[in-house]
Amino acid sequence: MQSIHPRTAALAVLLAASGGGAVAQDDHEHAGFCAPATKATPVLSTSDFDGDGKVTRQDLRLLRQQVALRRYIAFFDRNADHVLDRKDIAIAIAEAGSPSTQLDRQLAAAYHATKAYRNIRSAIRAGFVPWTPSFHGHGTHWVQRPEKGSLGYAFDAGAPEGLNYDAKGRLWAVFYYSGPSPTRLNGEKYPPGDSFIPFAHLYGEGFAGETDVWHHHNGVCFTGLNYERPTLDADKLSFRQSLSPSQCLPASAVAKGLPVAPNVKWTPQFHMLHAWIYELNRCGTFAHAHPDLAPAYPPLESTLPTPDVDPQDPHPAYPFARGTMCAWLGELGQVPAFCTQQK
Repeated sequence: MQSIHPRTAALAVLLAASGGGAVAQDDHEHAGFCAPATKATPVLSTSDFDGDGKVTRQDLRLLRQQVALRRYIAFFDRNADHVLDRKDIAIAIAEAGSPSTQLDRQLAAAYHATKAYRNIRSAIRAGFVPWTPSFHGHGTHWVQRPEKGSLGYAFDAGAPEGLNYDAKGRLWAVFYYSGPSPTRLNGEKYPPGDSFIPFAHLYGEGFAGETDVWHHHNGVCFTGLNYERPTLDADKLSFRQSLSPSQCLPASAVAKGLPVAPNVKWTPQFHMLHAWIYELNRCGTFAHAHPDLAPAYPPLESTLPTPDVDPQDPHPAYPFARGTMCAWLGELGQVPAFCTQQK
């Protein structure tokens, strides 16, 4: 997508913008937060800030530079006390020579790929634009690479699809997306494949280990979202869920079997993952939401009945009845094989 260069007036609007007209809806866990007394833990397991696999003098140099700047970044907070100071330096010195984990190296890749975007003007120049209005626990989602008919994104720790900003333009997290395109312009069907199978088998495992608990969005309706001429004002966007195509799209689009109109997009389901590497999240580095981000705005919540799903399962299967998905796709004249197979 072509980069959008900031203008003074537009930037003032987007920094102040955070609310949307419609309350988004999502899975039952999304609206909840961890207990207030939950203790935060460091983003990294060791002080390998440059992601080269070992704690070296270069890592200590990076930490000292950040401490001297007096600008807090959770990625460098070795004791998770929300302060960067000599205590963090002492920990890094003690860890000299220690090897890092694959997860540490992946998180370092995410940080170095996005650190310039702490300046929101840099993000705009790189082509990031608002994707949703603001929600409690999320702020406003910004995306750089909106899909235009692709099957979905391959996971790359060093190339997150989006950023989470607060109303003052401060960067809190990066996020990753996996799923079918909300702009299916090439006539292909979705969801990918003909099987009703768990997310992990479709899109891969994401970050190393089992701590990256992805969350899902179902029957998503984007309005005001125009990838060719995007807005920088998140107030002009809405993000609703649990809607069928006919509840989201103009009748003419549904009749043609298209899940997209000029400023309205619909997609059956996708998965997302946040990585809170800029503002420490007591609920966890990969928590679904941050309890301190945009508390004045509505949370993401669900109106769909949800069956019993293990909350620790990092890659859950579709969290609602197969019939719901089949009915939604049926409105578009699409009948995947799993809809006709015996349950």
